[in-house]
Amino acid sequence: MRAFKIIGVLLLGACTPVATTAPDTGAGQAALTAPAMSTAMDLEAASRGRAIALLGCASCHAIDPAGDSPRAIAPPFREIVQRRGSDDLARAFEQGLVTTHPAMPPYVFRANEIHDLTAYLDTLRAAGGGTSKP
Repeated sequence: MRAFKIIGVLLLGACTPVATTAPDTGAGQAALTAPAMSTAMDLEAASRGRAIALLGCASCHAIDPAGDSPRAIAPPFREIVQRRGSDDLARAFEQGLVTTHPAMPPYVFRANEIHDLTAYLDTLRAAGGGTSKP
């Protein structure tokens, strides 16, 4: 019975938002809250996702908010994210990205790579000013 009480207290404590303060650099930095830390983590994920896209996709696709794809037949990522939502793309990545175009090789991504890549694609969607699709 005591073990259940301890677990309950730990679970309740885990749900309580905690504000942390960044080291003071003399510039009057604001306190970081859980949502701010989540945003920083999302930015890190997007940065890793861009690196994945740069290594695996940029030889054919334009992966940035501007510019032409090196292969004319390969749509720029900024156009793909306007047509397909994050959840749809994540499902495609989970199943092994296969297209009907014979020149595109099949890709299989790990869960963390899917998260990072979709985080990066979400930044392109936001930069394009289009509607965010789930």
